[in-house]
Amino acid sequence: MKKLPIIIPLIAAVIAVAGFAIAQQKKAEPQTARITINAQGFQPASLTLKPDVPAQITFLRTTNDTCATSVVIPDYKINKDIPLNKPVVVEFTPRKGTFGFACGMNMYQGKLVVQ
Repeated sequence: MKKLPIIIPLIAAVIAVAGFAIAQQKKAEPQTARITINAQGFQPASLTLKPDVPAQITFLRTTNDTCATSVVIPDYKINKDIPLNKPVVVEFTPRKGTFGFACGMNMYQGKLVVQ
């Protein structure tokens, strides 16, 4: 019976340390990528991402000779204007699969491969 007062705080400490370790693992560094929009469209037109890891994709439009003045990712309900020469960061957490993205007019297209 004398060991019980020692065991209970020890068990509580182990649970607290384990909970902290799990919380730190969930705070994964975001995966980042950069897509340039030029007269040919999205460069690169395909990105490979990891599932369930936050993503930050920076879009930079470098020309006015394109209709790609915005980016739309329908599966994630993303629709962002891309001003000329101003980087725009799109943040989301991808799930497994292949997802398309396009300009607002759907003339230039790309894909996100999440595996």
